[in-house]
Amino acid sequence: LFSCVFFLTGCYTSKGIENKAYVVALGIDVGEKNTLKISMQASILNNANGNSQSGSSNKSTTVLSVDCSSIDSGIALINSYISKKIDLTHCKAIVFSEEIAYAGLADVLYTLVNNIEIRPDCNVVVSKCSAYDFLSNSVPIFESSPANYYELILNSSEYSGYVADLYLSNFYLNMLNSTNQACAILGNINTDDSHASTDYTTSSSLDGNYTAGQTPIKSKNRVENMGTAVFVGDKVVGELTNIETLCHLIVTNNLENATITVPNPFNFDSTISVYIKSNKPVEKKLYFYNGYPYITCEVYVSGNILSLSESVNISNEQDLQTINSYVNKYLEDSLSEYLYKTSKVFKSDIAGFGKYALLYYSTWNDWIDSDWLNNYQNSFFNVVVHTELQSGYLFNRL
Repeated sequence: LFSCVFFLTGCYTSKGIENKAYVVALGIDVGEKNTLKISMQASILNNANGNSQSGSSNKSTTVLSVDCSSIDSGIALINSYISKKIDLTHCKAIVFSEEIAYAGLADVLYTLVNNIEIRPDCNVVVSKCSAYDFLSNSVPIFESSPANYYELILNSSEYSGYVADLYLSNFYLNMLNSTNQACAILGNINTDDSHASTDYTTSSSLDGNYTAGQTPIKSKNRVENMGTAVFVGDKVVGELTNIETLCHLIVTNNLENATITVPNPFNFDSTISVYIKSNKPVEKKLYFYNGYPYITCEVYVSGNILSLSESVNISNEQDLQTINSYVNKYLEDSLSEYLYKTSKVFKSDIAGFGKYALLYYSTWNDWIDSDWLNNYQNSFFNVVVHTELQSGYLFNRL
């Protein structure tokens, strides 16, 4: 009996999940009365077993915010106000407002990376609205778990190609890297007033020129992630549209699959949707001519034609080849525009071509003296796309 006492006693230092407030998303804005404004979207547990309530955001999550001088002081202030201790181990997304991202994220980022609770696979989002508004409008619809909601919605690159998986660890390393620059997911609130008003005349050009907050999507969850924020060092310098983000995934060999829309070569008043996926890694070659980088990208994709119309006979081999040529031309033009935009306009090597330039330097000092990240803006590109399209799921079986 005396020995059993030691096995039946509990640990007085143990803490259950009911003692902690689990943050699923962290937002950082420029402070109104202090240096920073920290916002935290925390999951609400309905019992000690940790089952999360489903439904609207005011039942499954709550958003807390505070003006503070640093992230750690903000957490300490919130801890003194609420009945639970803030826990960041389940944080799935770090949202920076566009305002603070243009000013520079270095100091804030060093603090986040140094925090042992924040996981390296946490997604980095740059919001065109305030981070507080982004978190307040983020409403789980199809998931009962808020943490699972952020994990799934930010990983849509696996089937859309319009958002890239960009983690805190990669973002931090790319920010410090001498061969490439960093980028982040672009987010915004989608409202009727923020929908795009463009001058594009065809639906194919319109479908490929959206950024976060511009798509004509209507949903209870008004938060939208689409496009990419491009960095030079620790500062945002511009943004990529959804089709440019898809091109970024292709060049960096991260494309799983996607659906693109191209003009119908048999009827220019209509379009054709095509499902594409990468056949094999992109073949990249880099040469220097008179000190200027010349970069070749050879892309291999395959796919199926999804759209069917009366004007297109995709069971005919000649018509299929015509569509194949149009898709080739569309991808070559889109990839070239993406590459020249990042190099000439943004002057940012987010595709990581610098690692191919390393081969031309025998010592580290020679590489540093070459100032690759500054020389990248002088690059010229040649893009070659090889497309292998099948007629479609129905006609493949005839």
